[in-house]
Amino acid sequence: MDELNIALVVHDLHNHGGHSAYAKILAGAFSRRHAVTVFANRCEQPSDARWQFQRVRAVRANAVTTVRSFPLGLRLQRRQLSNYDIRHAQGYCGGNPNVVTAHICVAAYLDSLRGVSWRHRVALQLMANAESRFYRRYQGRVIAVSSKIARELREFYQVAGSIDVIPHGVDAARFNDDCQDQRIAVRRQLGIGDHETMILYVGDLTKSHVYLKELAQAAPWATLVIVTYSQAYRWKSKNVRILASTRDLAPYYGAADAFVFPTTYDAFGMVLLEAMASGLPVFSSDRAGAAELIQSGRNGFVFALDHWVEATIAGLQNLATLRAVGDEARKIARRNDWSKVVREVEQVYFNVAARGVLATEATVGAYGY
Repeated sequence: MDELNIALVVHDLHNHGGHSAYAKILAGAFSRRHAVTVFANRCEQPSDARWQFQRVRAVRANAVTTVRSFPLGLRLQRRQLSNYDIRHAQGYCGGNPNVVTAHICVAAYLDSLRGVSWRHRVALQLMANAESRFYRRYQGRVIAVSSKIARELREFYQVAGSIDVIPHGVDAARFNDDCQDQRIAVRRQLGIGDHETMILYVGDLTKSHVYLKELAQAAPWATLVIVTYSQAYRWKSKNVRILASTRDLAPYYGAADAFVFPTTYDAFGMVLLEAMASGLPVFSSDRAGAAELIQSGRNGFVFALDHWVEATIAGLQNLATLRAVGDEARKIARRNDWSKVVREVEQVYFNVAARGVLATEATVGAYGY
């Protein structure tokens, strides 16, 4: 196939955050053999990047204003975008994409929440309404990051066309547990002994705090280390350490004995795959998209939230057995690296370009592989 002219559309482009990191990885990979331009409001562009950046105007007062104003900014570049073979948007961004990757179903996420403020609920409802209008009109190709998301798009937005499920990948080379000196150093910094059990959680406390608190209370013999940007839902306990979010998670994966992820909703959960790449046994709820990669009991554990705490505590008792599970987890992670994602997304592009897939305009409302 000839070189494609690709536009990647995303609100912001940086190395952290699922959909943003995803778009940046694709930009770096595809720009080695295609012409790539990133359309975004904010962008972290490496000095040696082969792709181009085109700024899209947006109002950044809060998440809602960003989501609602970005399509207006994109409209100003409608003529320029029409010249691209592939217009690949990351979720609802407006414009007239012919490929969309669904990184979340906001309506499903909203439906999963309990006990959140009315302000938060109203903001999410506005975003869900905009997303719903977009998908009901959209006629191009859809990529979902998990089968979970594919089901939710059909249930909540009545997406009737075919959906390509392409799970996120992981840069397995970044994560390993071979540095014993670093493991000891991190544990000492946290006040955890070499032979004590360290359990790690990384992510938003909004979706997990209830189950993490129950776990910490029921397992006083283990230390729960939480790495999060969340300011709400924090608590104090002798066997709990809550740390600020960081991009350098590898030392914490390397210091831990197990990884827990009792999320009430995650379209994928990239930290699960990172933990698996680090050789950790993972204990996930069945509400994370990445849990679809786990064969429970063989390369990780997946439990329903109703009995997640009890099942996880039982599973944590034998760390020797868990090492074998962690070894299998690492194998799965290495088979799901980003190069696999790049190949599968590129094939979608080729199919779209060959068929000349068009899309109705929505209403306004690296890695070298």
